[in-house]
Amino acid sequence: MEDLNFRAIEEKWQKRWLEEKVFEPKREDKPKFYITVAFPYLSGHLHVGHARTYTIPDVIARFKRMQGYNVLFPMGWHITGAPIVGIAERIKNRDPKTIRIYHDVYKVPEEILWKFEDPKEIVKYFMKAARETFIRAGFSVDWSREFHTTSLFPPFSKFIEWQFWTLKDMGLVVKGAHRVRWDPVVGTPLGDHDIMEGEDVQILEYVIIKFILEENDEEIYMPAATLRPETVYGVTNMWLNPEAIYVKAKVRRGNREETWIISKEAAYKLSFQDREIEVIEEFKGERLIGKYVKNPITGDEVIILPAEFVDPDNATGVVMSVPAHAPFDHVALEDLKKETEILLKYDIDPRVVEEISYIPLIKLEGYGEFPAVEEVEKLGVKSQKDDEKLEEATKNIYKAEYHKGVFKIEPYAGKPVQEVKDLIAKELQEKGIAEIMYEFAEKPVISRFGNQAVIKIIHDQWFIDYGNPEWKEKAREALANMTIYPESRRTQFEAVIDWLDKKACARKVGLGTPLPWDPEWVIESLSDSTIYMAYYTISRHINKLREEGRLDPEKLDREFFDYLFGEEFSEEREKELAEKTGIPAEIIHEMKEEFEYWYPLDWRCSAKDLIPNHLTFFIFNHVAIFRKGHWPRGIAVNGFGTLEGKKMSKSKGNVLNFIDAINENGADVVRLYIMSLAEHDSDFDWRRKEVGKLRKQVERFYELVSEFAEYEAKPTELKDIDRWMLHRLNKAIEGATRGLEEFRTRTAVQWAFYSVLNDLRWYLRRTEGRDDEAKRYVLRTLADVWVRLMASFTPHISEELWEKLGGEGFVSLAKWPEPNPEWWNETIELEEEYVKNLIEDIKEIIRVAKIEDAKRAYIYTAPEWKWRVAEVVAEKRDFREAMSELMKDPEMRKHGKEISKMIQRLIKDRAFEIKRIDEEKALREAKDFIEKELGLEIIINPEVDKGGKKKQAMPMKPAVFVE
Repeated sequence: MEDLNFRAIEEKWQKRWLEEKVFEPKREDKPKFYITVAFPYLSGHLHVGHARTYTIPDVIARFKRMQGYNVLFPMGWHITGAPIVGIAERIKNRDPKTIRIYHDVYKVPEEILWKFEDPKEIVKYFMKAARETFIRAGFSVDWSREFHTTSLFPPFSKFIEWQFWTLKDMGLVVKGAHRVRWDPVVGTPLGDHDIMEGEDVQILEYVIIKFILEENDEEIYMPAATLRPETVYGVTNMWLNPEAIYVKAKVRRGNREETWIISKEAAYKLSFQDREIEVIEEFKGERLIGKYVKNPITGDEVIILPAEFVDPDNATGVVMSVPAHAPFDHVALEDLKKETEILLKYDIDPRVVEEISYIPLIKLEGYGEFPAVEEVEKLGVKSQKDDEKLEEATKNIYKAEYHKGVFKIEPYAGKPVQEVKDLIAKELQEKGIAEIMYEFAEKPVISRFGNQAVIKIIHDQWFIDYGNPEWKEKAREALANMTIYPESRRTQFEAVIDWLDKKACARKVGLGTPLPWDPEWVIESLSDSTIYMAYYTISRHINKLREEGRLDPEKLDREFFDYLFGEEFSEEREKELAEKTGIPAEIIHEMKEEFEYWYPLDWRCSAKDLIPNHLTFFIFNHVAIFRKGHWPRGIAVNGFGTLEGKKMSKSKGNVLNFIDAINENGADVVRLYIMSLAEHDSDFDWRRKEVGKLRKQVERFYELVSEFAEYEAKPTELKDIDRWMLHRLNKAIEGATRGLEEFRTRTAVQWAFYSVLNDLRWYLRRTEGRDDEAKRYVLRTLADVWVRLMASFTPHISEELWEKLGGEGFVSLAKWPEPNPEWWNETIELEEEYVKNLIEDIKEIIRVAKIEDAKRAYIYTAPEWKWRVAEVVAEKRDFREAMSELMKDPEMRKHGKEISKMIQRLIKDRAFEIKRIDEEKALREAKDFIEKELGLEIIINPEVDKGGKKKQAMPMKPAVFVE
């Protein structure tokens, strides 16, 4: 067979689908199915990781369409936010890294690349490219509803304005102060989508406790940062990095002014957190080593010791040491005791360190006075170089003490640590001894502008108040009534709903929709993308009015959207709105009908990284704005993709663009490969070699069905092996259907493609040499079913084959196959499995026994009494009960000893599943085939007991002697 021209087949059917508007549904009197996927952010080409996210809903949409549903699967483009503006800025400044990515990885022609100094040109280029990619991938999208975000598309912008006015009127958009990730160079808050590196990094709340340093009769504070303020009672010393740069600075906050010593990096970061920092001098940490500071809680004087492990870019760069309860501190002190030359360098008497007494604070079951010391010994930590073990020890102790520890120090003695922690933090702050500092849990956090982010306290910032308790309760109610795939992700959604609080919803820079009541702010990307699924329902009409020049977006006011999405049908209201908007009343009525028909949304699909933000915001915004009957019904979450075992990275050039994968392999091969690799939210790995193998199998599928299309499908008298093939086809239909109903695409592919292919190979082996009407009927019937099973995975090839088969219309609209009740035959399947296993057993006997020139095999099937034993054991599942039942039969009592042994063996092997087949009949029907496969003469149940094997025969496991 010549190489299959995938590209020609794809173009043929893509053109016909578009011309005949196959995927542009109108309201019909049949059940609807509405599925959407998070629209892509268009700062570059989509890669094969994205391909999975977008192929899953298309496969499901195609499946449901074939099941007879009226399916809506629309698509739009997300261009809101700062990233695109940042890219334009970097290209304008000729940033080499950015230029390389867009020229080499995204293959943007040079004459177009320089136009990217204007963010609108970036958007225009990648929107066109994304649409082409989606069409080339064979996605069954309703393109009549296409739109993009931001004020560059005024109708949608008016919809977003309506959303925000609605939230504001409910008191869910508020103004206030809050901590945000911040780009200090551009001067803008950063949402999840504005982060290039470190988007999942947690923001920690440190308590910074002001230890007191007396220097030249001046009281200076050295704020030590801690996540465990309760341990301040157990401080034995302070740690500073002698090589780091520290500053003495005036720190002003409100009416208070103090002098602090902190790292240079901390001074910079704190300047964004409601503090005015005036640096007086800079110096190395070594200047303070050996000095003493006073613990503001206990009044103890503790020494400052050198520690290279102190990171000046973490919190304040000043660390308090609590060796009884902090493994790192204990090990650092032990290491320092061995390094007397370091101590002498700073004029510290080594005896001072030797004599440091640990202070026990927490009673913890299973540990003595100093849990940190015991945990370090238990894990075999030798020094500070044992990073991993020390991290493990720290996690173990902190977790155990927090959840099970009891505080020993008055006035908190006897209280649980988790309660004491908050009490002490509050008390320290009330006394002015401590303050809060926000810090990233990990570094670096880089914005899409390429700058290192900081945490800033913003005042007069607009927030969506996801912390509102009533709103949370409604979100929980909605989630409880939704289907989540995989179900294991439900607890994560619940946790996100619990911890979500105020979220900054507007920026001063970037593309977007201006905040309607405060237009110097622009609504950010995770806030204008939560309910646009409702906009899709009316966008077909909006787009048509725009094309005809009959739409003035400025007239799409709040009343217009209030009516479409919230009110009861009213002819009078439609006439009023027609007067105001210039849109004919009948079109307003149709829009309203469309929304009511398609809503609620049946499925929202996206990758798992959007659970902590977009997907949960989607639930919140729906329950706030729409009535309960319009709340979403389900969310399906998928995993990520890697390339040849490595994480995809534009900067490292380790990316395969989706369109390039299609050009290399064909859309159907890419689709099938991605769908076959992983289930639900498991990650997949793209490997070019494996894709090549799959392409050959897809070509074989095409070749086989093309051949079978020549046959006529006339029902005729079938042999057992024919019935087996049809039974297995039923199994494939059932398995693929169940898999797709539950978004388990890998399972569905296993059934729809691999299972049918493997079963067909076996059937062709079993019927080799046959060319009768029964075989042709089976193969022609299989071809008709197989093409429809594969249509959602490989739509282009399936359309081509459907045409060859003489199918009516498009296979995309053909009826999804259902199991044929007449084809079910579990017995024949068991008999065929029996034959397969026997062939493999005989091959294994010949191999293990090293029988050269084997001539014949003697097969002994289990006698009737053994079948009876197996059936009774399967029913009773107990030795005594089974024995008692069997011994009632005089015939069975003749085999008493053997029966006892057989029952014991079956119970030990838990062999409780037994379905009776006629073993001898199965062997005699397959005798010629078995002989051909093995090259042996097969003798079934001879009188002679060769090698004494006969007695070993068990139900479904015949005894074999080979000579």
